[in-house]
Amino acid sequence: MNTVRSRMRMGAMVIAFVAGTAWANNLTVTNVTVLPKDSSTAYVKFDVAWQNAWYYTNINHDAAWVFFKVQQEGETDWQHVRLEANQVTNPAGYSVGSGTNLDFFVPPDKVGMFVRRKVEGAGAVASTNVQAVWNFTSNNLSKNAQVKIQAFAVEMAYVAQGAFWAGNTSAIINSSFHAQGSDISPIQITSTNAFTIYWGAGDGTSASVPAGFPKGYAPFYCMKYEITEGQWVDFFNLLDSSQKSARDITGTPGKGTDGVSQRNTVAWSGSTNLATTVAPDRACNFLAWSDIIAFSAWAGLRPMTELEFEKACRGPLAPVAAEFAWGDGMTIGISGLQGTDGSGSEYYTTGNSHFMGNGGPTTTPNWGAVRAGIFAKPGTSRSGAGASYWGIMELSGNLTERPVTVGHATGRAFTGLHGNGTLTAGGDADVTALLWPALNGAGAGQRGGAWRNASDYLRVADRIAAITVDAQRGITTAGNISPYGGRGVRSAP
Repeated sequence: MNTVRSRMRMGAMVIAFVAGTAWANNLTVTNVTVLPKDSSTAYVKFDVAWQNAWYYTNINHDAAWVFFKVQQEGETDWQHVRLEANQVTNPAGYSVGSGTNLDFFVPPDKVGMFVRRKVEGAGAVASTNVQAVWNFTSNNLSKNAQVKIQAFAVEMAYVAQGAFWAGNTSAIINSSFHAQGSDISPIQITSTNAFTIYWGAGDGTSASVPAGFPKGYAPFYCMKYEITEGQWVDFFNLLDSSQKSARDITGTPGKGTDGVSQRNTVAWSGSTNLATTVAPDRACNFLAWSDIIAFSAWAGLRPMTELEFEKACRGPLAPVAAEFAWGDGMTIGISGLQGTDGSGSEYYTTGNSHFMGNGGPTTTPNWGAVRAGIFAKPGTSRSGAGASYWGIMELSGNLTERPVTVGHATGRAFTGLHGNGTLTAGGDADVTALLWPALNGAGAGQRGGAWRNASDYLRVADRIAAITVDAQRGITTAGNISPYGGRGVRSAP
């Protein structure tokens, strides 16, 4: 993230601000400033822009999840900003500024805000002097405080409320969900009520899914892309030294080098130096479960569940036999890399998914993840782009998703609480307070497949590793291959 530092004085409050580009493909939050409002709140102003935004009624839209971190002068720690809002939708004191007409949604915990198009249609979002309200007393600050403030944003896609199907109609799918009595009869999720779900041959395994477990019926926002190297570096660089030691993916356990390993370019030489990457838009591998949930908690997000994973892939549509996240059972071979690999603008002339044998970088030493969203090009179909029903990218392939599983008691205890922007002193998500699966991965599974897998593992309903517990940043028994990435979600306010 490129940053610009400046100072300003307005009334009694002295503010230093950090402004710069934010996360994800073509999403920017720039020109961040703070103006005093009263003895407990201040206005945070910024410009926001991203390309290819869409809004079609309330059931199909994308959004930017925007949140802020603040550092008091003389301190080293960055605190999470809590906003002030008198209602969820377009609270008093918030302003769309000039440019694209926008809607704002501030959830009850006020750890961030969703920004989306207000008028139906598609195209670029570009608005200046957008205004939010910050309650600085929640950070134990006074009106006379001297601080730095930094904005972050993540591209999200909305997954609407409603019934959907889990499972598949094909016998080739490993351990897929199904209705009682038939291995190839999908089950329809029609409410948030508790129910019993089956998987495996001959009803061999089942579980009662509690009412509080996020089943995918209720609406939620899902990150459009897997966590990128740029996002990881921005997150990592705001941690304190102890937290960085826990989250250092360049050490051991991890990739064990500041050089390039399995296409991961993240480097950190330690001490007070900042982590860097030369491929900020590339999906970030070498992420353990504890890394993924630490990032999610810090960003005010949460893990998704494996039922939400299937809803995020196929939407309300009936299952297609042996389908991938783009809604059919066909893959398109990768060829014709255009542009400089790692630049953030590279793309393939053909291809819709990255897995072993499909033409992408899967041969040592140039093996690993590709740019997030690399298959989405103007004019491509959903299948051609490898996009889910809702426009979410790489749910099949590239890096393995790590959703909360219903196949483990610890996973079933998950109730969908969101992170509040903070981590423990040791750099972890507070899984005890949040009722998230354990730091060792118990309760978290694997779905969607990765660059190192055959195509069967990419299928929406495939659950061959859905209950597998793995706390590692790489599969140490297979030459430290690291197929794990992740993304966060947030229940819709």
